[in-house]
Amino acid sequence: MLANNKQPLVHSKRENAPLFALFGRTLLPFPASLVPNSSTHPNRGFSLIELLVSMTLFIVVLVMAVGSLLVLINANAKAQNMQSAVSNVQFALDSMAREIRTGFAYYCSTSSATDMTQGFSHTSDCASKGVYLSIIEGGTSLTGGASNGRIAYRYDSTTQSIQRKLGVGSWVRLTDPKVVITTMHFNVANTSTRTQNGNLLQPNVTIYVSGHVAGVAPGTDSSFTLQTTVTKRVLDL
Repeated sequence: MLANNKQPLVHSKRENAPLFALFGRTLLPFPASLVPNSSTHPNRGFSLIELLVSMTLFIVVLVMAVGSLLVLINANAKAQNMQSAVSNVQFALDSMAREIRTGFAYYCSTSSATDMTQGFSHTSDCASKGVYLSIIEGGTSLTGGASNGRIAYRYDSTTQSIQRKLGVGSWVRLTDPKVVITTMHFNVANTSTRTQNGNLLQPNVTIYVSGHVAGVAPGTDSSFTLQTTVTKRVLDL
């Protein structure tokens, strides 16, 4: 019998390889291919070139977006200016058309310095580009206290505005000072009555207005052109 029953220790050929023990058993080391290697999977960030390319693309997109936004803002401001100008001039034209439609004795002139104060027998046509128009009011709501019943309209080139005068009073501006009227004229026809020369056609007036309004920012100015035609409502006998 052997005095010593102990088995000799078995040494691994890879003396430097680490051994792992699990539940009292000796395990071989993991294969090298399964051990993570920091050299093959480095923890790296973005390079300088990648950052520059990304920032360049971002800036290009941002500039395009801001440019589109500025275009929309200018378009909106221009639309608001146009609406304001057209509303103001349209209000003036509507007031004129209502008074002309119910008036009598249309008198048109190509001179804004004209001052017609006479009665029904004085009428005058304007084939084109009249800048002064006078009518006798159909009632007394506006000229009841005036020395005569005439309402006059004219284009004042000095203030570039549409003006109105009641009787022999002063000229009053009808359009907003922000609205610049560059052109206004009347075309008036058939002003004479049947008793004067046998004319059986109703008087009619065509009003042409053009101008512009200054914008709140450069490049937002708006131009406009309006035209309306008015025919006398009451039979011109």
